[in-house]
Amino acid sequence: MATVTDLIPVRALNQITYCPRLYYLQYVDAVMPVNEHVEGGLFDHRRVDKPELANRTRKEGDANRSRGVHLSSEKLGISGVLDVIEEKDGVSYPVETKHGSAPRGDDGQPTAWDNDAVQLCGQALLMEEAFGDRVQRGFQFYAGTRERVEVNFTEELRAKTHAAIEKCRQLSALEAPPDPLPAELRHRCFGCSLAPVCLPEETLYQIGLPPAGAEIPAQQPGLTRVIPQSDDGAVLYVQDAGSHVGKRSEHLVVRKDGQEVTRVPMHAIRQVVVCSNVQVSTQALETLAANDIPVAYVTNHGRFIGTFAPAEKKNVGLREAQFRRFADPAQCLSLSKAVVRAKLTNQRALLMRSLRGDGDRGSDEPASRGLADMIRRLDSASSVETVLGLEGQGAALYFAEFGRFLRAEPPGRGFEFTARNRRPPRDPVNALLSFAYAMLAKDCFAAVCTVGFDPYHGFFHRDRHGKPSLGLDLMEEFRPVIADSVVLTLINNEMLTPADFLVWREACQLTELGRRQFFQAYEQRKATVMTHPLYGYKMSYSRMLEVQARMLAAYVRGSVATYTGFTVR
Repeated sequence: MATVTDLIPVRALNQITYCPRLYYLQYVDAVMPVNEHVEGGLFDHRRVDKPELANRTRKEGDANRSRGVHLSSEKLGISGVLDVIEEKDGVSYPVETKHGSAPRGDDGQPTAWDNDAVQLCGQALLMEEAFGDRVQRGFQFYAGTRERVEVNFTEELRAKTHAAIEKCRQLSALEAPPDPLPAELRHRCFGCSLAPVCLPEETLYQIGLPPAGAEIPAQQPGLTRVIPQSDDGAVLYVQDAGSHVGKRSEHLVVRKDGQEVTRVPMHAIRQVVVCSNVQVSTQALETLAANDIPVAYVTNHGRFIGTFAPAEKKNVGLREAQFRRFADPAQCLSLSKAVVRAKLTNQRALLMRSLRGDGDRGSDEPASRGLADMIRRLDSASSVETVLGLEGQGAALYFAEFGRFLRAEPPGRGFEFTARNRRPPRDPVNALLSFAYAMLAKDCFAAVCTVGFDPYHGFFHRDRHGKPSLGLDLMEEFRPVIADSVVLTLINNEMLTPADFLVWREACQLTELGRRQFFQAYEQRKATVMTHPLYGYKMSYSRMLEVQARMLAAYVRGSVATYTGFTVR
């Protein structure tokens, strides 16, 4: 028998009837993003949800109406807050409000959607359990068309409702969400607030791919994109020493020396990055956390410190699967090969693009041939340590030629690069690389946290105290195409000069003006829209980070058979 602690919300019957995967993501993984349709529903419920009206009966016209009535039943295993219980002529029945429009039957008359009818029937079952009288009918009010539709609680609808309750229990016991809806029901994905999390088209395509190691079809799959092309909101960088970030109404306000520097609406921000000696008020942090806006902290030298973020997501199942998978050496090897293959491929692409001459694509460069050899040798690697060695050899080949990627300038007037150095970086090019990697690390950290992973437990970078290993794993495939590309853009387009750097005791770092220029170029690069090599539609690099993290989660949970690293063409 169900207990008070595991009662199913009656509104969940709507989701599981509409899409079982939607139910799992929303109620088992506790992922509940908001889009315009959800906001519209909240607006339509503004009167129903008023606390002062809850559990109070009022005479309205020819009926008595009680709003916000909480009912639960251990026997049924469900609970919920009913929008309205209406009583007329001695008969009580539920009335539910929905944001959308009423569908039309064969006769052209308004009717109710099946999932709405099941939810309404669940409310009727709760009323019968609580009050002892059989409820024959209820009403569904559709705010979109301002129509009130009568729903009769037939035996067929009651059976469907009981089946939905049982299905909720069955899905809640699964370790991974069910597959996305089949093609004939895919229209339900459009407008769904969970589409960017579910990735229905991408997941089904991945399910149909051959297992790891087999050749992936070269043709484009022709997927229908159901997720946004890019992120909403901007990244707010605060780096002036002595600045203070506070909250006023629905805005973040940045002040320095008592003067307001900038004011940004909260809804326009998706992340705050704090660099240098900057204070953020408790009120601002509380509001940012409540709005799921993380605050990342980095040093002037380009070291990612950590993130102040909202409470952990509740999808414990993913983290359990993560620890099981990453405890298996074979799984770690397979994933390590995927991310290192993508990294080496992207390094080779950037190298060939940077060194190609007239009629030459750069493929004849010794480093290009060496990277191609490393990629081939990955197939026969038998341990993560071997993969790590190949990755290191590839990095040595790549950075040995990196100085040639830079536009030649007269001695003393440009940038020179001879070798990669860090902790701290000792020259401007290495300072830029370290800073770019710090920025990318905080974005990959945010991506794996958004999905629900434990960011400190990885498969390639072995767990070390304080190191976000999984974020660093995801970061590998994006280093050349985001971080290195930003560095080359800043130098070759003369957006920075040696005067934008400070050197002290063999340590080099950007000035405040230099960092401001860097942040602008970095965000422009993340906003660059390109075609995903596997799915065949366009998205920004910023969105790509989350998409790759979500497909990694699908692989970890066993929903798809393989994980494919991101590569540029």
